[in-house]
Amino acid sequence: MTVKLNTGYECPLVGLGTYKIVGDEVLPVLDAALTAGYRLFDTAKVYNNEKEIGNAFELLLPKHHLKREDIFITTKLHPNTEENVNKMVNESLENLKTNYIDMYLIHYPKSFDYSDEDPTNKILRIASWNALCESKDERKIRSVGVSSYEIRHLEELRELGKVRETLSNSIKNNFPPCCNQVEYHPHFCRVELKNYCSSNNIFFQVSDTRILLYQNVSQAFSSLARHNEGLLSSAIITELSEKYDVPKTTILLSWATSQCVGVIPKSTNPSRLSQNLKTVQLEEKEVLKISELNLNQHYVRTTGWLVL
Repeated sequence: MTVKLNTGYECPLVGLGTYKIVGDEVLPVLDAALTAGYRLFDTAKVYNNEKEIGNAFELLLPKHHLKREDIFITTKLHPNTEENVNKMVNESLENLKTNYIDMYLIHYPKSFDYSDEDPTNKILRIASWNALCESKDERKIRSVGVSSYEIRHLEELRELGKVRETLSNSIKNNFPPCCNQVEYHPHFCRVELKNYCSSNNIFFQVSDTRILLYQNVSQAFSSLARHNEGLLSSAIITELSEKYDVPKTTILLSWATSQCVGVIPKSTNPSRLSQNLKTVQLEEKEVLKISELNLNQHYVRTTGWLVL
């Protein structure tokens, strides 16, 4: 299953998140993922595994009779100066051993170095956006998106686009971004944000670290008992798990994919890697029933709505 981004490129609906998959673990996990059928791979500067992923693909793509264009690579960076963003893009290209990145995201609406309220965050967001869009114009990046952005941050990009249009007809208005990667699950439905993205043709995608909290598919320390057993044991999830004869975690992933929301669950276990690709198409009434579990409750620290 794929979705067409507003840049015209096809992006798989289900991919592999690589958060905390580092070092010698990268090669066997990517090998198992390619065997299972994964074609979308999501990393980030802060994951510290771009180089290992690039080395793995250099070995594994020929083994699986694949070419670079057969896979989709996403990476991310936190807001920074245009000069530093340009350096980081080039570093990503070198690390991943590719001449283009399929999708590059601004990882969060603020820098590591400033508080949520610091106005410097906006300056760096805009600088990062401009630099990434210039890299897109140079064909180093195919699609530019964001992560953990709220509506006001997205509107900031709309206004920036209007300003660019008044400067020169040759300067592109790069609004909207291709994607907004966020925390999204039945306890945190983000209805207003999701509707905004839908109305502006922005792909809504669930980050690997967010989906991680709702399934026993990461590393050994993640267990259902520790990660919201209440959600997994809810009546509707249990009912649909029995109806479709799939694990409860598959129902949670399917709740997203049935709405054309992308998911990038993380696993290092070959059997679970395969299992995560096998989502089912839920009926609309079933999606709505699961959505009734909404508590407007987030469970991770990526609180972008606090960032000015």
